[in-house]
Amino acid sequence: MRTEDIKKRVKSVFEGISYTRGLEGTKKTDGPDIPEAVFIFNRNGIDKNYLYFTGLSGGVFENCGVVAESGGKVVIITTALEEELSIGAVGYDDIIVYRDEEEREKAMKRLFSSYKRVGVAYDRIPHSFYRDMKAISEKTEWVDISGAIRLTRMLKSPDEIERIERACEIADRAADLIPSMLKEGITEIDLGTEIDYRVKRLGASGPAFDTIVAFGENTSKPHYRGTAVPLRPGDPVLVDFGAEYEGYNSDITRVFFTGKPEAELVDLYSVVSEAKELAISLIKEGESARTVEDKVKMKIDSFDRYRGRFIHSLGHSLGLDVHDDSYPFKSHGGKFCENMVLTVEPGVYLPGFYGVRLEDDIVVKKEGCTLLTSPVKEPKTYEI
Repeated sequence: MRTEDIKKRVKSVFEGISYTRGLEGTKKTDGPDIPEAVFIFNRNGIDKNYLYFTGLSGGVFENCGVVAESGGKVVIITTALEEELSIGAVGYDDIIVYRDEEEREKAMKRLFSSYKRVGVAYDRIPHSFYRDMKAISEKTEWVDISGAIRLTRMLKSPDEIERIERACEIADRAADLIPSMLKEGITEIDLGTEIDYRVKRLGASGPAFDTIVAFGENTSKPHYRGTAVPLRPGDPVLVDFGAEYEGYNSDITRVFFTGKPEAELVDLYSVVSEAKELAISLIKEGESARTVEDKVKMKIDSFDRYRGRFIHSLGHSLGLDVHDDSYPFKSHGGKFCENMVLTVEPGVYLPGFYGVRLEDDIVVKKEGCTLLTSPVKEPKTYEI
């Protein structure tokens, strides 16, 4: 990543702050209601916004922070433990290293005394830390910029897309290995563990999230967590997983059949596959996200047995977080924009029987969208 890329991100976030202030009813798009700086701090785990403003990856960065000014200046705040990793960041103008909480408090008090207004992402910090910040700098006004950061992060740079492409490639290769793992008696937990291992062996820093593995009737539960249920011939197998590569994530869902699947299950797979293909054919810059989702749901609802059983959204934004944000229903005028990276994942769930969800990753382009993963259109059956 280059220094100019970080500076561009900072600029885009402040432009996003002006835009979201307008959406919230504030007439002014600049001036006194806009913060002079943005502050991100890793209190309880990494805030991915910290990685966004520093370009760092591969560390813990506990109790580290970053301040980005509207003029482009970036200051990193780090513990002595993370100093060596932090100096590997690009685009920063200064670095503050502290060794205990007292040193950190003094440094922050000096730093924030020069700002009248600072933007923080309320959705990423605990209330206790917010109170600590107000106590450290009583004259500083703290304002929420969560929406502006989400808005900015939805549009990916070429560097971000390249990393996501690599994460997608790893997930695809791991998916190709899953049929060889399908053995009678293997449990949902064991299959998930095996997939996570293969993802790392293929070059990922780790799985993008807790891998979902469901057999048989458990496939009707969208966010089911695998247990010691063994695989039996005839069971459908649903696997939802992803890879993290240099901080960026992929997210795919595949369904495999074993033994002799029921005819309706095969039909359900075809319906969901066609719905996904419809969505992919419709998504392009300027197209309404709501319109695309409604058309996909209408297609599924045209089958009486499946009406109302597509119970979640069509997908989500993908990036540093597996869920960078939802589809642009409220942001970006409710329309798809070039360089949004999204999942497309229609699903139909029949409680007590089975479910099928098929998920691929795409990047939006002006005249359509480009697949980042390799879709499996036709169901495949494996003997176990």
